[in-house]
Amino acid sequence: MRVQPGEPSMKSNPLLKYLVVPLLLLTVFIGIKMMRGGPEQQADNAPAPKLTAEQAKALGVEGDTPSDTLRTVVAEGRELKQQITDVMAQNSAVKQDNEALKQRLANIDQTVEQRLKNAQEQFKLDSQQQQQSVMDGFKKQMDELTRLGQNGSSGSELPIGLGVHSGDGQQFKSDANGSDIVWIDPQDATALDSNGKPITAGTSVSPSGYSFPTAFGESVDRGQKALTTGAQSVRDDMGGQQQERKKVRRAYTLPQNSTLMGSVAMSALIGRVPVDGTVNDPYPFKVLIGPDNLTANGIDLPDVAGAVASGTAAGDWTLSCVRGQIKSLTFVFNDGTVRTLPAPV
Repeated sequence: MRVQPGEPSMKSNPLLKYLVVPLLLLTVFIGIKMMRGGPEQQADNAPAPKLTAEQAKALGVEGDTPSDTLRTVVAEGRELKQQITDVMAQNSAVKQDNEALKQRLANIDQTVEQRLKNAQEQFKLDSQQQQQSVMDGFKKQMDELTRLGQNGSSGSELPIGLGVHSGDGQQFKSDANGSDIVWIDPQDATALDSNGKPITAGTSVSPSGYSFPTAFGESVDRGQKALTTGAQSVRDDMGGQQQERKKVRRAYTLPQNSTLMGSVAMSALIGRVPVDGTVNDPYPFKVLIGPDNLTANGIDLPDVAGAVASGTAAGDWTLSCVRGQIKSLTFVFNDGTVRTLPAPV
């Protein structure tokens, strides 16, 4: 286009200068974004890793195609979802049952509390009624006694009907000397003079003694004699039983040279060395003998559970040995009987 001389020239828009800078910045930003998104897209487009035969066998998908595996995963997911739904339904049912049980327990507690409260109120009411009846009876008796006292004779200290008359008890008053002691002769006593003969009634002879139909001492002696006789009979019976117990029937005999094999020592065998043929303060010991050793010539002793032998031990320093001397032997039988030989004193 030619510009004619004398025509006005066309001016550029100043807004274009300001739009160039944002466009440049936008272009740079898009370039940077495309450069960053390249590796990610490549990673997304990368082929999925393939499983080896061992890995597939371990996962249980050996010989399955990807489609079979996907269907298996979807089926298992649905089954898991169904199981979760069932568990949630069971939880809801259990929750409802718990709420029902809580409500039932609350009702039971309320019922028990109400019954206990009613029982306490009934007991309290019964107690009050019983106390009131007792108080009414006591008040009635007091009124009756008061009425009888008012109707009785003046000066009387006892109610009517006890057999006490005016003038009773005059003989128990003090004598002229002021003494409170009153001597009363026995009804069955016979007055005797100085010669021991009975005094006739109506005479003025003062008695020197009294005689009775039965002596008091003989009654006491008879009771004491009966008690002594009974005690003596009991002692005789006990003595007879002891004598019967001592009579033990001998049935078996252990030989003197019996040998104890495999017996168990209940205490240590400590032999003190004799001095001049005498053992001072010998050490005691005990041996537990079983039923197998309690034999004579191979014959077993029946009903014998074992025996316990006790004695004292003496030692020999030269030969370094211990020998024991049995002092007593206690046999234990199967029925619980215990016998000690020699018999204890």
